Amino acid sequence: MSPYLTESFTEEELACRHCGRFQFHPGFLEDLQALRRDFAREMKVLSGARCAVHNAAVGGHPKSLHVLDVEQHPGMRGALAVDIWTPDGKYRGDLFATAWTYGWSVGWNAKKGFLHLDRRVALGLPQTSFDY
Repeated sequence: MSPYLTESFTEEELACRHCGRFQFHPGFLEDLQALRRDFAREMKVLSGARCAVHNAAVGGHPKSLHVLDVEQHPGMRGALAVDIWTPDGKYRGDLFATAWTYGWSVGWNAKKGFLHLDRRVALGLPQTSFDY
């Protein structure tokens, strides 16, 4: 069985690739698990939580919801975003549709081969989709 079909995401796959820190906004991990369960397909995390140093190194947005160690937005207490690898357009579209139904905001860039998923709604920000 693929490790990306397991019931739970692992701390290793979600932690910052630079410093190993693992901190998410309250409720985020439960929402992510529910999305994985209901999507019922592989979900390979390319990027989860990021420290500010790692976010800058990968060219992340200065107000990225991936950042765990700086309050990027009022009330933010840990990362609120993941990037999920998407093997093809059908998978991308299916994941987009499922995530959107459950209130996730989605960033789309087919050329980069992943979807950015975030829970900005947990901060009172509106759900949105965007291309980048």
